[in-house]
Amino acid sequence: MEALIDLFWSKYGKLQAAVDQDDPSAVSALDREIDPLLQAIFRHQVADAAGIQAQFRFALDLLKEEADDKGCVHRNGHLLQTLVERYLAPQIDVAATAAAGGKPAAPPALPGDGPAALLDPVLFDRIPEGILVVAPGYRIFYTNETIARRTGLPKERVVGRHFADIAGVHHFQRDLREPLDRCLAGESLSLTYAEERDGGTVVVCCRMSPCFSDASTQIGALVVLQEMADRRRPRAGAG
Repeated sequence: MEALIDLFWSKYGKLQAAVDQDDPSAVSALDREIDPLLQAIFRHQVADAAGIQAQFRFALDLLKEEADDKGCVHRNGHLLQTLVERYLAPQIDVAATAAAGGKPAAPPALPGDGPAALLDPVLFDRIPEGILVVAPGYRIFYTNETIARRTGLPKERVVGRHFADIAGVHHFQRDLREPLDRCLAGESLSLTYAEERDGGTVVVCCRMSPCFSDASTQIGALVVLQEMADRRRPRAGAG
């Protein structure tokens, strides 16, 4: 796995140099060599923790490297999601089998309540709160159905967008960017902010936790956006 990844980055560096030199024939040739390498890296299912970590690390490095290209982010987010589903699906199936064996299943804790979270797409799509996973570079590589409904976009069109596109540029810069940086560095935290929407005020409780693969590799920040009624008292004399 490491040899394939090293070969990919070697050719990727040559591709960037060819782009800078405006050499279309070299770009085309390197593109044809890189794509099979990329597919081979993600197609290969490994059994050891080191190999799994290498795959996840490679996916995150590629996502970060191409963070300014929305099309590449969408592709790379899909590839990372493929890894998540491959290595998490057996764990999800085991948990579901145990619950079906007559042992009462405890209500699931809301993601973001604990010190860290494991990306579980099956569970997250059943939760009414909005859930996103944000990679370094602030690009979204996972969203649940709630966020898709709120934005009016299909999930595949949310993936690859900058987090500020979903949270709002104002709230991202003022309220969310610094906490998100801390979360991406490994910290769990929560904050509350208010936003004006459709002539009213919506209070948003935002919880952030480092999001891990089953290989104990942080793959981003899991962000839970829970909307609440505004219960703040009006200022004296207001109205």
